[in-house]
Amino acid sequence: MSAPPFSIAILGNDAFLAAAPVLPVQLMHAALAAGFDAVVPVSLGDELVAGETLRLAQLRGRRPVIQCACPFSLAQLCKREANLADVTIAVAPAAVALARALRLERSDAPHITYIGGCPGAQDPSIDLQVFPEPFLRGLAQKHIALTEQPDVFTDRVPPDRRRFLSLPGGVPRPELVEALLRRNVVVLEAKTNPLLAVADALFDGGVTMIDPAGAYRCVCAGSDSAPSVAEGRVAITSLEPARATSSIVDSPAGLDLRPTQWPIVTMMPEPVVPSPVPAAPRSAETARNDGVAPPRTDSHVPPTSPVLQAMPIEREIPLFRPPGAPSDRFAGRTAPPLRRSVPRDDVVLHD
Repeated sequence: MSAPPFSIAILGNDAFLAAAPVLPVQLMHAALAAGFDAVVPVSLGDELVAGETLRLAQLRGRRPVIQCACPFSLAQLCKREANLADVTIAVAPAAVALARALRLERSDAPHITYIGGCPGAQDPSIDLQVFPEPFLRGLAQKHIALTEQPDVFTDRVPPDRRRFLSLPGGVPRPELVEALLRRNVVVLEAKTNPLLAVADALFDGGVTMIDPAGAYRCVCAGSDSAPSVAEGRVAITSLEPARATSSIVDSPAGLDLRPTQWPIVTMMPEPVVPSPVPAAPRSAETARNDGVAPPRTDSHVPPTSPVLQAMPIEREIPLFRPPGAPSDRFAGRTAPPLRRSVPRDDVVLHD
């Protein structure tokens, strides 16, 4: 019998917001108690996305660019009518970037669960996406009290939750964009028409980097639950340690940070009705006698967790799979070119 896969949970920025005022460290401990072997914050993915955005922006010279790590904004900005693909810096969402990096760094094939609402998480690198609120309700049903979890790590080295390059959502922080690339940052807000605002910023005459996260209500930037994207980002970063003074993560060699190629499903699927969970352990025979089906084991549950298997998460998001066998779809594709790990100094635009 083969050993169960190593299970990793990626906690999204919106998951930490949903759990507040519970400390992020307590939420990470709760996820470990639920059966995951490792828990990492999506802020590490934000760092990867911001670094790649800076690298690609440097290659664009002095032209205005649009930072784009959201599938909704990418689909609208690059459609034929908008014709903005040539000024768009398209990068994979933070959760996908981090999941791909984790797979490159492990010799085995881990089972990766993303706990967050980003629609761009529909990618082969992520095995399961779970919304934050159902996940928190699932923890309560399993009697894992968030407020009773430790507020420090004593038995392992915790992942670094600081930021250096990024703001929530993966956009590079404006100070770096202005100092290193000599560009102004234009942040779009929710009340603006995205395409009109982008057009105004592009033809304003300045050399800019446009951040459309607010206009598209980016959940990773906190703009879906705050009056403005700035307030959403402040709410997220207030839960994080002080900003680092140097880079905290390097892109593994060969990391592909391009967006997912197949279409993103934008319709929310029907919720999965949870299987009935008995108050006490029941045998299959007893369940059959009173007409109640025995608890089923959901495929998304990490095999290392009998607790989660006994009480499955309330709601899950099935990944989009294109018709036809995956081997047929990818048979004609060539592997993406490997990128060497670029030192952070090489990102700077030198005179």
